[in-house]
Amino acid sequence: MPPTPFTVAVPTYNGSTHIGQAIESILAQTGVQFALIIVDDRSEDGTLDVVRSLAGDRARIETNSERLGLAGNWNRCASLCQTPMLSIFHQDDVMPPGHLSAHERAFESDDRIGLVASAVAVIDGRGEPVPESVIDPGGLGAVDRVFKPGELAATMARGNPLRCSAVSMRKEVLDDGHAFDPAYRYVVDWDFWLRVSRQWRVSWLAQPTVAIRWHEASETRRFKIGTDDLDETARLMDELFRVDLAGEKNAVALRQSAERRLARAYLNRAWEAHKDGRRDLAKSSLTKGFRQSRRILAMIAADPRLWPMALRAR
Repeated sequence: MPPTPFTVAVPTYNGSTHIGQAIESILAQTGVQFALIIVDDRSEDGTLDVVRSLAGDRARIETNSERLGLAGNWNRCASLCQTPMLSIFHQDDVMPPGHLSAHERAFESDDRIGLVASAVAVIDGRGEPVPESVIDPGGLGAVDRVFKPGELAATMARGNPLRCSAVSMRKEVLDDGHAFDPAYRYVVDWDFWLRVSRQWRVSWLAQPTVAIRWHEASETRRFKIGTDDLDETARLMDELFRVDLAGEKNAVALRQSAERRLARAYLNRAWEAHKDGRRDLAKSSLTKGFRQSRRILAMIAADPRLWPMALRAR
């Protein structure tokens, strides 16, 4: 039997609602040998019962001795990988047939490809499609292509284009010392793609091969009760423009555009807080938005609904 090329690692935490569909979709993959590892971050529901009932002896199940959090559990998944390629697949998502084999072919085409990423479809908690007007699926264009080291920086200045479950990595990337940074919670994957793409090629597959689920209980959505996600984005943008785009000829225009987008995001967060009666959050969000771009004043002036909020937040 040929050596197993892939590990699919599923980091879990209280995922009993959707983990069954994720496991079934992974086990249905054909055309490529793979090892399946479940790394549970001390779930308090029936997550592991569902995994055991569906996977049986086809999965290696590990339970962390203490809660590691998002980045910590992803790093634990990476540390357990003993194959040339790794996919860290989220407990809520669905892996349609052909995903792993498509990624294997991309890796085999060029040994300097460190990441392979596919386009995604977005589904809700019931498995129904979510329109792109509601959730941006991200992506790197309508055609397959390979990005050279450093070539993705300008694109990453516009937002995180890749979705974690649709990305596979070469084990050598991890051996190079790359890891998910536990200092981040919300942009942990975005930061990782950026650092890896500085040294490795990234293969983009424009055909969707994963369905990612968007629902109220998802891990990253729980962070959006304050401004942590936006604050982390600001930190990441500072590094990106300082390190990756310092010599870019249109860096100033890219930076101004990024700052306007982030200011708008802070303004949206302020509006949501205002509607919920959270005056302190509305005020802090407006203040941070103003620090990003003074054009936030024009945004407010152009929308009369925001005037009372701005006055109360003074």
